[in-house]
Amino acid sequence: MTFSTDLRERVIASVNSGTRVADAAKIFQVSTRVIYEWLELLEKTNSLAPKSGYQKGHSHKITDWDKFKIFAEKYKHCASPQMRIEWEKLTNVSMSESVMLRALAKIGYTSKKNFQLYRSQSKKT
Repeated sequence: MTFSTDLRERVIASVNSGTRVADAAKIFQVSTRVIYEWLELLEKTNSLAPKSGYQKGHSHKITDWDKFKIFAEKYKHCASPQMRIEWEKLTNVSMSESVMLRALAKIGYTSKKNFQLYRSQSKKT
């Protein structure tokens, strides 16, 4: 849970004015560990703003989606296993085929189908 910058400033102002950390924790209903982290954050960054821009989820294989869209358009004639190999050559980032398929679905592409004719179908024509 992220606390507002206003609350952080009030808590730190209270501690700096002489209130003990344990008492400030009870008054503002936050943990003492959080107050110590805010004091450390203020000392390091000179700001009490919460961290932003951090990655959600596991390490992402595709970070530049514009580049990936251009890549997908260029290699749209290839099946996903070949696209995966070409993407690895281009970026030096290896990924599984399922990751490639999810990424293609995310930008609106579908996976390639196998359109081989079977013997029974070729006799009918």
